Amino acid sequence: MIEISKDYQLKSFGRFSEDISLPGRLKDRLLELTSAFKKVGNLYLSHLGDDQKVTGLEKKELVDGLEEVLVLVIMLRRVDFVPLEDRISVEKAEGKFRLDLKFIEKTLWQFTGVMLQDYQIKNRNFKEWFNVTLSDEIKKFLAIYGGAASDKVITDEERAVIAEQLDILFIEIVEMIVYIERFMLFQ
Repeated sequence: MIEISKDYQLKSFGRFSEDISLPGRLKDRLLELTSAFKKVGNLYLSHLGDDQKVTGLEKKELVDGLEEVLVLVIMLRRVDFVPLEDRISVEKAEGKFRLDLKFIEKTLWQFTGVMLQDYQIKNRNFKEWFNVTLSDEIKKFLAIYGGAASDKVITDEERAVIAEQLDILFIEIVEMIVYIERFMLFQ
């Protein structure tokens, strides 16, 4: 659960599920990522339903689904691609939206961040944001990983590129969650 203060200070923490975070379960994590992503899309479509409205409870379910995707992104980064990197900083708009991720131990993590008042969320249409932006970033991650793994050896340079793409997913998902929690209108 991401806590968002009135002045848009962000914080969250969590622990990876022991069973899926075991080394050697990369394929399971990738399948879980795509499954969780599809689940959020299906939730959104089902919540719109006949009335074309998203209620407070339905917004909470969307956030929960996105948080599941977020945890998988963090887990992939930590377990599979850069396990020795304990601190990560990601930002948008010259630091107006910034996240700092810290691993306390192998499966325990926390992040803090800030979205400054003058930061403008560019995407204001959840459906388009989810179906185009986030979908494209996940496809890009899978393509980068697939290209790197095609020769059965992932170099340190390839791991760094994969980690950068996971960082893009990380900040994008957190921004979507902030948008849903604070800006998404009941339709």
